[in-house]
Amino acid sequence: MPELFGSEARERGSHAALFSFALRARAFILRIRAGLFVAAIVVMAIACATPIRAEIATPAETSIATLIATPTAGAGMSASPTAAPSPTAAPAAGAENALNIEVVGLQNDAGQVGCSLFNDPVAYPRDDTKVLSHAWAPIHHGKAVCEFIGLKPGPYAAVVYHDENNDREFNMNAFGMPREGYGFSNDAAALFGPPTFEAASFNYTGKKLYVIINLRY
Repeated sequence: MPELFGSEARERGSHAALFSFALRARAFILRIRAGLFVAAIVVMAIACATPIRAEIATPAETSIATLIATPTAGAGMSASPTAAPSPTAAPAAGAENALNIEVVGLQNDAGQVGCSLFNDPVAYPRDDTKVLSHAWAPIHHGKAVCEFIGLKPGPYAAVVYHDENNDREFNMNAFGMPREGYGFSNDAAALFGPPTFEAASFNYTGKKLYVIINLRY
């Protein structure tokens, strides 16, 4: 009998040990599953929280006339530097009676200065297809001189800008504000938009004329 009871006790102990091991194994498996679930949640959370980088297009380098045509106050600041049709040759003044536009107040001698000349009151200074003539001038000691020859006598208006990076475009920042110096003949002010032809125009008589324009930055 003692041996029988001892055998039964040992069997119960073995069953208890197996049951305890099974419980521990199940708990271990549950912990692994819980850990994997938490890891998956963390990975998903990181993926959702990671910001998407949007490629913001850099504003295209814009001509002055395009900038002026924009209805914002910062965008209406100058006229087109693009190539324009050659002026009518006759009857017109020769080189000895040239119109010289001196641009002063440049911050440095980098790049060049572009000068656009208009004789159309309606086009000035927005319509770059109506630019009468355009000239580029090198910069020396903070000044540049654009020379126009072959002009007929009459009223004209000019718009100029400092092409500091030599890309022949009037550059502006992401807010539509000019990044390069600009100016108008008569130093006409651009308050809430570009000046009118009347405000910026001067009379060319066919004789040598020297016009000075101060740049604004």
